[in-house]
Amino acid sequence: MKITRFFGWMVMSVVIAWLMVSCNASTNQKPVDAENWVWMDWQGDFSGKEWSRKFKELAKLGFHGIHLRQDDPQKMADVAPLAKKAGLEIHAWIIVMNIRSREVKEAHPDWFTVSREGKSSLDHPPYVGYYSWLCPTKEPVQTYLKEWAGAMAGVPGLDGVHLDYIRHCDVILPINLWEKYDIVQDQEYPPYDFCYCDDCRRTFEAQTGIDPMALEDPPSNKEWIQFRYDGITGVVSTIASEVHARGKKLSAAVFPTPDIARTLVRQDWTTWELDMVFPMIYHSFYREDVDWIGTATGEGVQTLDGAFPLYSGLFVPALSPDELARAIQVSIDNGAQGVTIFAERSMSKKHRKVMAKICNK
Repeated sequence: MKITRFFGWMVMSVVIAWLMVSCNASTNQKPVDAENWVWMDWQGDFSGKEWSRKFKELAKLGFHGIHLRQDDPQKMADVAPLAKKAGLEIHAWIIVMNIRSREVKEAHPDWFTVSREGKSSLDHPPYVGYYSWLCPTKEPVQTYLKEWAGAMAGVPGLDGVHLDYIRHCDVILPINLWEKYDIVQDQEYPPYDFCYCDDCRRTFEAQTGIDPMALEDPPSNKEWIQFRYDGITGVVSTIASEVHARGKKLSAAVFPTPDIARTLVRQDWTTWELDMVFPMIYHSFYREDVDWIGTATGEGVQTLDGAFPLYSGLFVPALSPDELARAIQVSIDNGAQGVTIFAERSMSKKHRKVMAKICNK
């Protein structure tokens, strides 16, 4: 009986020790040396006190900075000083090419991209109703975006401008969205292939002697592919000149790896004039596991080769608190300067506890 009791206590002790180790692994995360950010939606009903309270909360969680969704300079001017007072860096998060302005749509219907089918994204938006895209080749579009970015960068107390939807329409969606839209995109199909407007065709033909619509297989023509990359890169350069002239930083939310970005949305972000980049490494969109976040981070860091820092964008709705901790760790291990969380509203209390534990050094 004594021997049986002794072995019983031994087994129980081992089980208790294992449980303690398991709990420590998931709840007592070690702080990491990182500079972390969060994407935050505009809160239209917030008072100044509520903004201050929210900013202080995010700073206490260990965040270095926020991308605040707002494209109105005056509204941003009202809250930027409050973020600075809380110790946060603040960038104005603006949607660029996928324009949402009703005024622009009504006044300038000729500014929008045209598909290989010959349909305007203003009148026939692919996938969803708000998918109307500006054409980067058109000079009035470039001027409009330059002036808008300049006005945002001129906001006192603002540290930078953060570009989103700075790309063409998705010619191919991430695989996990195919079922949602009841499509299969095993190649580039005409309804999703942009831009074939008169300005793009004329400019490309002047450069190459080729009308892209006359090509037997436009998606396979390397010069035509590069032309689309260069169009978006040119817009970024135009915006960069305005933002940097005002002493502010320029950053962008981009697709997860250089290859995926170029293939899916004509986005050659490793060549851009940025101060930092935030790839949206949303693993669930690509049916990948959490460790893929580290792999994708490493691909971006290696391709950039020190040109500017990279911060891994994490999609919190697809991450448990323990997975969030893992995602942060594999990001840092693969060269990220930190992470950025999408989005502030999606963080549960447990997610916030994880951020507080591993982000406060």
